[in-house]
Amino acid sequence: MLEKNKISSFFENFLTGGNKSYIDLHIHTNASDGLIDTDFLKEFLKNTPHLISVTDHNNIKSNVSLYESGEVNIVPGIEVGCNDGFEFLVYFKEIGDLIDFYIKNVEPFKYRNKIARTKQSYEYYLEEARRYNSLISIPHIAGMAQKNYLKNKDYIHQITAKVDAIETYNHTLSKKRNFIASRVRRSKGKFATFGSDAHIKREIISFYNYQNNNFTKSFYLKKNLYHLASIIGLFGKHLHHFLDLN
Repeated sequence: MLEKNKISSFFENFLTGGNKSYIDLHIHTNASDGLIDTDFLKEFLKNTPHLISVTDHNNIKSNVSLYESGEVNIVPGIEVGCNDGFEFLVYFKEIGDLIDFYIKNVEPFKYRNKIARTKQSYEYYLEEARRYNSLISIPHIAGMAQKNYLKNKDYIHQITAKVDAIETYNHTLSKKRNFIASRVRRSKGKFATFGSDAHIKREIISFYNYQNNNFTKSFYLKKNLYHLASIIGLFGKHLHHFLDLN
């Protein structure tokens, strides 16, 4: 369940014009490890009231491009990776702040062969992001494997005390895992964010349908199949990136 009534007033200026039939605050494109291009997003959203944020791993190329095009209602944002694999979703009110944050705090610390990590700690990014009028959210807090921060990051409750929001619906995850995230958000008194965490086009379409239709059990089977296809595609892209730089 999307907690649209629990998002922060931070997004109010972006939500002008009434209800949005598609809100997605976690998207990846081919600027990092996704397979989605900006032309697809422009075409898909052109007749749909929407609010999105392209939050590529340690990259802002697609977000800036879409923002400057004026064709998409987009929140400046990034998914910044820390040196131990922890990640933050950081949103900005101004595109200039996103660019400045990236140039000063992300670009100098990127690895040549690791798309989703940088050489800086979670303490560093919490402090630096606070220098801007930003909103910080923890994505997939009860995710799979290393993305399950509740199980593999012993400092997680220190971080939840310092961020603004927790991602309570991630379309790549199960109902159970999203329920756990929602429960943590409530217990910590945080705002909510949510998104597709899409890396392929079908995940965007699936999340749109989730927001605008009622589904049978077959929908959830298809959702899982799309996510499996995404994982396979992403593994290939990560491997290609690694081999290309070595």
